[in-house]
Amino acid sequence: DHRDIDRTTYLIACRRHILYDRTVRMYSSTAIPAEATPLDTAPSGIDAPVPGRRIQGRARRLHLLQTTLRLIADQGIDAVSHRSVADAAGVPLGSTTYWFSSRPDMLRQALEHFARIEIETLREHLAGVLGKRLSRQRLVDEFADLLVPQLGEERWRTVAQYALMQEAARQPELQDVCREWSQAWQEALAEMFTSLGARSPMLEARMFLAMLDGLLLEQLAAPDEDVENTVIRPALKAYFDRLPVGPS
Repeated sequence: DHRDIDRTTYLIACRRHILYDRTVRMYSSTAIPAEATPLDTAPSGIDAPVPGRRIQGRARRLHLLQTTLRLIADQGIDAVSHRSVADAAGVPLGSTTYWFSSRPDMLRQALEHFARIEIETLREHLAGVLGKRLSRQRLVDEFADLLVPQLGEERWRTVAQYALMQEAARQPELQDVCREWSQAWQEALAEMFTSLGARSPMLEARMFLAMLDGLLLEQLAAPDEDVENTVIRPALKAYFDRLPVGPS
């Protein structure tokens, strides 16, 4: 529960995996025998459970959601099931059936969890932008800092994100989450474009978001070397050069 965490710590921690790790530690308690933790069952790329800890309550649910996302990134949507997530997370099968009524419910909750953290991360970056007459260079820096990690150390999360969004084309129960996610992004970006004096802030927000999605998808499929300086920063600069912002 984010309300239980100091606001300053939370704003730092919400950089995706840091938020998850701290939440698990906060709710974990009571040692269990090391042999009860199957460290050798997690697939490659998925963090194994921490020995000597029992993940309980909401922290266990977060652990399962995080594991679901990692499984999607590493093996694809089709690899997700109650049993595969339980095995990867190192918990009993009953844990997944308790928290998720069905496979579609598991995917929906994973998407909601991901979207919530992404929006908090975006708002953290925009906090230094809203209401200020910033230079184009500052805007480029802010969004480059947001995008570059998604193609680097957190690339797996970006893969999981677009896999889930693609799955929404086939599973209507995911579409509402995707729609709410997109609207939250658009509203946050529209607020930024309003503060920058754009004539049609919501239209600018939709166009800008479409560009960001396009850049990320292209770089997942066919990555360039030094993508930050050869693709991301030039694209951001070209976009913000159109707007009536402060000095370059």
